[in-house]
Amino acid sequence: MMDIQPPPVEQTDPDRYSWCQFALHSAFAEVAKRAVAAGWDEREVAAALVDLADRHMLDLITVGELEAIMEAIKKQS
Repeated sequence: MMDIQPPPVEQTDPDRYSWCQFALHSAFAEVAKRAVAAGWDEREVAAALVDLADRHMLDLITVGELEAIMEAIKKQS
């Protein structure tokens, strides 16, 4: 698997999201290429990757919400 480069800019940089996409692009393309080489259809792979990314984002939101709730409970105690 390819190495992913660390962020070259600070967290507050307005271009950080673009830098993240640039850093992930090659590894992402490699995963898709390997899946197609394994016999999966290119559109299946694309749809699966989108779904996985969506689920990951939803998991992050859920974890974030749970952390906020836990902090609120701790403050009330």
